[in-house]
Amino acid sequence: MSNRVNISANVVADSVHDRSRLTTFEVTFPRFILAEFNTHRMLSRNSASSRAIPVWKRLSDIVLYPFIPLQFGKNKAGMQSAEDISQEDTDAACTNWLVGRDVAVIQAFMLAGGENQIMKDSKGDVRAVTVCDAVKQLMAQYSDVVGKMIPLNAGVHKQHANRVLEPYAWHTVIVTGTHWRNFYGLRASTMAQPEIDSVAIEMARAHSASIPEVLEHGEWHLPYVFPEDKQEIENNKTLARISSARCARVSYLTHDGKRSIDADLKMVDGLQSNGHVSPFEHPATTHDTTGAYFGNFNGNFSPKWMQYRKMLENEHDFTKLTPTDSLLLGMKGDQKLVDFVLSLPD
Repeated sequence: MSNRVNISANVVADSVHDRSRLTTFEVTFPRFILAEFNTHRMLSRNSASSRAIPVWKRLSDIVLYPFIPLQFGKNKAGMQSAEDISQEDTDAACTNWLVGRDVAVIQAFMLAGGENQIMKDSKGDVRAVTVCDAVKQLMAQYSDVVGKMIPLNAGVHKQHANRVLEPYAWHTVIVTGTHWRNFYGLRASTMAQPEIDSVAIEMARAHSASIPEVLEHGEWHLPYVFPEDKQEIENNKTLARISSARCARVSYLTHDGKRSIDADLKMVDGLQSNGHVSPFEHPATTHDTTGAYFGNFNGNFSPKWMQYRKMLENEHDFTKLTPTDSLLLGMKGDQKLVDFVLSLPD
């Protein structure tokens, strides 16, 4: 495994109100267990999409710091292996795994349009030069594979080129919730895949070591919002919007590595207008069920909390926010299908 990237879990925000604890983690794990992680509906999650990360940046990570399985179990019937393969076979499996990585790197490079397109997309970034040099060395090593590939006149979008790299990628997720026992019970288990077992253990360790901040009524749980932000911005809902943008990025900083509240607010406006409202689930305020917001404003949290998402108008139905013409375009001009969708209960 890489000596730079490992399975890890850090508490980003931890709050308690009326004996209900709300905790937000930043968790890094192998990309291939994301589907299992996402089955837990009581947890709100966001992570960087393969559709958003430039191919050259993804290639750099995969070349330098690939994920290699923690262990290789011996083949048998069922979903769990009872024992590991021998050390000799483990070494061979790691070699075979990395051969697959090498071929996937070449495949993504070729799909993206090769060196010229990579350098254009990176605007000449010196890191992209290093990536291209590394891939060209692999192409020389696997000349028989390269000989079967056909150069493209124009590179494909990153939403396709990056997909072939996912088995070898690390992934960082922000996750927030009040209900954790079922997750730990299912995933910190000998019945679970070893990698997600390790994730659950790291999260439980960070969880148990964290001391939650006690919030009074009207105070907010705001991941990635720090004292300097609160000194600059006093309005809690504005801070919740800033928090939402940073949760969408899974970072306090912009993609350029800068702290920018203006960039945060611009980003969050775009998220809301395009119906991408899941990042708004992480900020939350204490819920007074006797007040104006009585009802299901807690979302997937305990009733002691009110998710910021639930304060957004029509957050549950994007068809009420987008023009019918846009829906028609999305349905490839099928008006009957649009009529059917709009006839469904909201």
